[in-house]
Amino acid sequence: MKRIKHSKFKNTGFLFELLTRQITLEILNGGEEKSKNIVKGFFNKKTQLSKELHLFNLLLNEKQLNEHKSEKFIDVILEAHSRIDYEKLNDEKYNLVKQIKENFDVDNFFASPITNYKLLASIHKLFEAKKINATNVKDVFKSRETLVEHISKTPTQKQIDKNELVETYQKQEQDVRLLTYKILVEQFNKKYTNLDENQKSLLREYINNVNNTSKFKEYYKTQLKETISSLYSLYKSMTDKVTKIKLRETINVLKEQKITREVKDNQVSSLMMAFELIKEITHANR
Repeated sequence: MKRIKHSKFKNTGFLFELLTRQITLEILNGGEEKSKNIVKGFFNKKTQLSKELHLFNLLLNEKQLNEHKSEKFIDVILEAHSRIDYEKLNDEKYNLVKQIKENFDVDNFFASPITNYKLLASIHKLFEAKKINATNVKDVFKSRETLVEHISKTPTQKQIDKNELVETYQKQEQDVRLLTYKILVEQFNKKYTNLDENQKSLLREYINNVNNTSKFKEYYKTQLKETISSLYSLYKSMTDKVTKIKLRETINVLKEQKITREVKDNQVSSLMMAFELIKEITHANR
């Protein structure tokens, strides 16, 4: 009985996630927009890749159905998938991966960690099983079970807000979607009143080394140690009681950072805010 294997090179949802992440990196580095051009070429309304991506997104974003309705919903999506032109889809995937190989370091490109990897892999396996009419019941069952659990799970309010934002975003035209990434980067500047060199460096290193956790971890540890030292120096010389409280709380938060296998998003945010506090105090004391 043939097993359904997951392939990063054939998973449309996975490829799109990696390309959009690369777009963000290119915007931050001010380099050539290779990823944007690839996405516009392969995920426009006329392509089979775009059709399959749409089905991926429906499964990823559907929430709060009961188990029975979740099963029905998956069946409807699989039926819709069977109407895709598989021959064209395979050709498009082949050419897409070819473009990726020609423009990026493949090992680095595909090494990037994706938070919803298990879901993307499960969807891909179900689509592949439908396409080849697979008989490996156990493999199909595990993938369906993962999706049913995801769809029937009651989300938190934070997840609801995020899903509504994603849903709105995915309805936009492709050019609008790509522009959104640039706007998101600009929001960092608005949030932190124009990024200073420390903040820009942290953000750049974080995205540049998202697939190299050991390198970024060492960078983060060095920055963390230097920042705590800078905050402590400010704390000792500070006379304003309110500011001293803010400094002490920030120092305590940073000291409690426990870095395991990789640096987490909230840890990066904490360091960004510490940089902002140092910048505010330094500016106020001029």
